[in-house]
Amino acid sequence: MHSNIKKTFAFFITMFSILFIVSCEKRNNSDDTYFGSKIMILGHRGMGSYYKKPGNTYESIVPAIGIGADGCEVDVQITKDSILVFFHDGELNSTTTCNGRIYESTWAEIKQCKYYALENNIFISSVDDVFNNIHNLANLYFSFDSKIDYLVADPEEYQNQLLRAIKRICDKYNVSDNVFIEGNAQYLRKARQLGFTNKLFLSGVVSQANIDTCINNSFFGICTQMENFEIDADSAHKKGLYIMSYTPNNYYSNVIAIKKKIDILQTDDPISILKLFDRYNYEYIIP
Repeated sequence: MHSNIKKTFAFFITMFSILFIVSCEKRNNSDDTYFGSKIMILGHRGMGSYYKKPGNTYESIVPAIGIGADGCEVDVQITKDSILVFFHDGELNSTTTCNGRIYESTWAEIKQCKYYALENNIFISSVDDVFNNIHNLANLYFSFDSKIDYLVADPEEYQNQLLRAIKRICDKYNVSDNVFIEGNAQYLRKARQLGFTNKLFLSGVVSQANIDTCINNSFFGICTQMENFEIDADSAHKKGLYIMSYTPNNYYSNVIAIKKKIDILQTDDPISILKLFDRYNYEYIIP
């Protein structure tokens, strides 16, 4: 009899301990940022590197939004005829049925490029086509990682052409407030000269030098890898800057990123962090 009572008591003590630990974990992993608002969750290229469909496509972006992400980080390039497309790599043959570089072909040619993927018939997406087919676009956020083609005859003119294409899209859909621009200081200053009102994020280490660069150029913040912190995020926050970081790829690395006091998180595992913050949309069925 006494043995059963002891076992029952031990069981309840164990359960209480587990619940207490989980409760502490929830409190410690708050999604409140330094600025008093929720951490922004962006799917890295959509649903992330481990999703069955290629990133930077409508087929990967829409599910990330569907499960509750605030938007997506995407890589952008331009075709020979200045059509803005989502694509990461320098060479088409690394992931698609085509060869060469994006800038060497027209959009009519590029849109025929099919990804090597588990699911057939997934093609390179133009930004225009994707934005045109997202019904709640005004409520979403996208971070544009511009992939500069330095093999062109005039890289500086290429950057101007790329930025003009980005600005046309932002103006067409009235999303300048919702599209972040990542890049080096020279590229971001060029964006300012072209009349961009988007939030500009300096790509690089979180360091005092980069904080000073942001302040001197009125940039919005720093975009960095999780490991690239020479000083903590509070040093940037004290100057009114935001930190956007990439790319934790599982629950544990998501938690590490949170503890660094990141404001915007580009994650390859949007599912676990949305569930952690009770922001996951269980009604959405992932394709």
